[in-house]
Amino acid sequence: MKLLKFKFAVILLLALTLSAVPACAGSAERTSPATVSPNQEFQVTVNVADYGAAGQVIEKLPAGFTFVSSTLPERAVTENGSKVSFLLMDEKSFSYTLKAPASTGTYKIVGLLRDINKTESPVLPAESSITVSQSYSGGSGSKSSGGGAGGSPEPQSNVAAKERSQKSITAGQHVKFEFPQGVTCIRYVEFDAKKTLGKVTTLVEMLKGQSKLVSSLPEGTFYKNVNIWVGSGGIANSDNIENAVIGFRVEKAWLKNTGADETSLALWNYDKTWSKLETKKVGEDSTYVFFESKTPGFGSFTIVVPGEKIEIEPSNSEDTSSKKPESNPASDAKDPSRWGSIPGFESVIAIGTLGAVYQVLRRK
Repeated sequence: MKLLKFKFAVILLLALTLSAVPACAGSAERTSPATVSPNQEFQVTVNVADYGAAGQVIEKLPAGFTFVSSTLPERAVTENGSKVSFLLMDEKSFSYTLKAPASTGTYKIVGLLRDINKTESPVLPAESSITVSQSYSGGSGSKSSGGGAGGSPEPQSNVAAKERSQKSITAGQHVKFEFPQGVTCIRYVEFDAKKTLGKVTTLVEMLKGQSKLVSSLPEGTFYKNVNIWVGSGGIANSDNIENAVIGFRVEKAWLKNTGADETSLALWNYDKTWSKLETKKVGEDSTYVFFESKTPGFGSFTIVVPGEKIEIEPSNSEDTSSKKPESNPASDAKDPSRWGSIPGFESVIAIGTLGAVYQVLRRK
């Protein structure tokens, strides 16, 4: 009991210290698709910085748009009519999924960031315009000429994050689909087109666990399971494309925690059975190591260090997942059980307290 009281006193002291932090110059920037189809689900990413120990983003959705889900824990998200509030604890980025209305037209999302001192600043751009158009071919249920829109047979309940990219493909052209939102570990997909395929959408999905489309996984320690779908109807075959390459990234913190030799890490592709793809390192920055793999086709993939499974110890390293939305399996910072029920941003001291508790618990 004495030990419990002592821990509580330490946490309270930290809370009082945090509640008196100096003014922050918080900033937030929103990335969203310019055009979607009626009733299409799509992803919005918000990058945030300098909001202190805790912050809050409030997004006002256009009429007819429906909030579906978020990469943040459920207890960190509150819906109030057209407004959706996201409570932040050390995140640098998060994403949320919306469903477009059936009505076509141009709509605008506006929002604000509230920092630890309750100072408010707009989420930039101040007004994000999204056009709902019947002619757009990038979403499920839309019509398309040529290669068509990328669709997925993966149950969406197993999808943690996804992003689409669209290109017009002409015979003899080198095509590169890039995923700038960074919500998955896939950076780009590229290949040489042997035939004209028209407008094609590539969809990447980062999964919560093993794909429901595979019977098993290779032996080893897994970083991420992903699906990559290029167009529809199996157009990404050897008759239509060649020299296909997938670019992806792996967190340095994960490599360190697993003790993995980055030269042993590889992307594996599933086509009735698992095949290890030729994988090479192509660069790195302070957070990630970047790799490329040659692939004979698309579908289900896994990033794995071969061998016996390694148990990963908890780490104090930065959790970059919902921040980009790729989660760090070595961190429990996103565990919903860590979050308290705070009805908004009514008290700076309350947020300071939660921030202190959050930081202490994450270090345990």
